[in-house]
Amino acid sequence: MDENITPENQELIDRANIETKQKNWHDAAETLATLYEKMQTFKVNYRLVTALFMDEQYQLASSYADDFLLEYLDDESNFRMIVALAVQNQNFVYAQQLAVLWDDLDVVDEVLKEIRQAEERAQENMKATLDTIARQFYHMSDYDLLAQRDRYESARHLPVAQFVVGAKFLLVDPYALPIIRATLLEDLQKLQIDGIVKYRWLDDEIYEIQLSDVMPLTSSAVFEAAAATLESRLGQEDPIALEMLAHQMRIELTLLYPRVDIAITDIEEWVDSSIAHYYGRSKPDEPENQRQWHEKINALTESFFEN
Repeated sequence: MDENITPENQELIDRANIETKQKNWHDAAETLATLYEKMQTFKVNYRLVTALFMDEQYQLASSYADDFLLEYLDDESNFRMIVALAVQNQNFVYAQQLAVLWDDLDVVDEVLKEIRQAEERAQENMKATLDTIARQFYHMSDYDLLAQRDRYESARHLPVAQFVVGAKFLLVDPYALPIIRATLLEDLQKLQIDGIVKYRWLDDEIYEIQLSDVMPLTSSAVFEAAAATLESRLGQEDPIALEMLAHQMRIELTLLYPRVDIAITDIEEWVDSSIAHYYGRSKPDEPENQRQWHEKINALTESFFEN
């Protein structure tokens, strides 16, 4: 027995080994879920996700796999399993977003074909349901924030082509919430589809952009610099504030996406102003244009938290 493993955990490991060998996947999953509460390692996670997959508990398996997503993307068989989980959950948008992360383009093409086939089967078997989801998605700006979120989440189960049609429509809809429009643009970027799309930005103007030219928000220089600055300001002093402000800043930059650098011209001042706002202190001077955008973003984010 590994000296770092407690006798209680070793007992769970031994029991899971027996249940797995007997292909008693349901009991193995329950044992491994208990073990995972005590040992949150990729090895235990992988065994738990595999047992849940074999027990056809696809949604639960996918939620656990998200804990170690990058590790699953290091191995082709593991990568195929998490894409298969998304397909089994009929989360076709997420399935494609995962598929295009793989480096081997031949494998990506093969997996995308499997996703398209699964979409065709879904269209044959649940056409009325998908049509209802699509209709609610395309018209979700008629509803409040919570209802829009629900319809957005449901729309991720649409075939990708159907999702894209609705997303392009909502990107210019003046009544769709700004956070919804910005998140839709991020989702389209993650699908790695080509083409020019129009989108309505926070200034209420319509812009065009080539999707293949859009950089993921979290890979942008502004996002990375803002995260690093926030970490340097609060990492040692107030970890709780750091976590909350990191979450808030992610929302702020999402709202500004993909024109983040138009609004944020002084990253350190933006971060310092956000910190001051959090603590209720007087804010430092920001460049005038940036200050106006920051005030607009603060008002928007506060309205989200109120809802």
